[in-house]
Amino acid sequence: MSWVCASCGEEHEGLPLDFGFDEPTYWDGGRAEDDFLSSDLCVWTDDAGDRSFFVRGVLPLPVPELGAQFVYGVWGSLSAESFEQVLAHWDDPKRVEDPPFFSWLSNSIPGYPETLNLRANLTTSALDLRPSIVLADEEDHPLAREQRSGITVARVEEIAGLLLHA
Repeated sequence: MSWVCASCGEEHEGLPLDFGFDEPTYWDGGRAEDDFLSSDLCVWTDDAGDRSFFVRGVLPLPVPELGAQFVYGVWGSLSAESFEQVLAHWDDPKRVEDPPFFSWLSNSIPGYPETLNLRANLTTSALDLRPSIVLADEEDHPLAREQRSGITVARVEEIAGLLLHA
């Protein structure tokens, strides 16, 4: 499926259905000796010495016209206790039985009003899948409404144009 980018006016082949962030917005290379960033997990210490814990997940938006999902690869922050529980079950197939963990969305997604720190739930998935991040029902934000109601192919094209040229 080809589409014409509203940002550059060029025709592109294949509509992208996912965009990801390599790190949480807060990550700055780390300050403390035990700060780290992997492809799935992150621990970061702020200037005051407070530690934050992040897990990379997927935030899906249904695209009913395609019978598919558009997926943002984003990071969610967890409490230290929740992060420890996620780590304890990270390689356990039974992690799918864990309850959802309260999380804060930890990326600013272009094309929306500020998305950083939207309330969410992070649910661990099968071992070969990243956790799912679902914005809280109480969030009255355009991204939350799109996650609940879905988006059109035209909206996917708009998002793709923004993110390909960000």
